[in-house]
Amino acid sequence: MISKKATGKNAVPSISTYKLRNTEILYNGIRILPSYIMTGQNILIEKSKFEMASEDIATMHRLIKES
Repeated sequence: MISKKATGKNAVPSISTYKLRNTEILYNGIRILPSYIMTGQNILIEKSKFEMASEDIATMHRLIKES
């Protein structure tokens, strides 16, 4: 929303999240990590997305520790 308001464009392209997960996206020098938002019972239904979200959290943790 910040990017859209400032530039008129989304910082993250509107394509499937799984295609963006391993792409380095920067906005004003800040890394953006697209991931899945798992809510309610979806976490029990979509196991592959749960695993991908877990991997994304691990990546975020590693990047924070490195900085």
